[in-house]
Amino acid sequence: MYTATMRYYFKVENMVECIEKWEEDVLEVAEEQEGFIRMQFLAKKDGEAMAIGTWDEKKYAEAFMKTGIFKKILEDFAPFMTKEPSPEIWTTVLYSEIDIDE
Repeated sequence: MYTATMRYYFKVENMVECIEKWEEDVLEVAEEQEGFIRMQFLAKKDGEAMAIGTWDEKKYAEAFMKTGIFKKILEDFAPFMTKEPSPEIWTTVLYSEIDIDE
């Protein structure tokens, strides 16, 4: 599996709006992409947030980025950020999940 993170620095007063917009603009698009496994969005009260996206293979994450999503994020979220988001790439080496529905 292949995991990419994006750290965001939102203005505190826009945090709720940014989370809603991120869900619509990023998460809903990602869920439709081939190779998508999961995404998480973590937030702190100071306006910092981190998106964690996991894909079956690197090529699927790269294909998602080629949709222009990062450019859209930079354009749409610019008025609400205190600085540009910073991406990082990770290799998932351990993973565990419990199915709470069983």
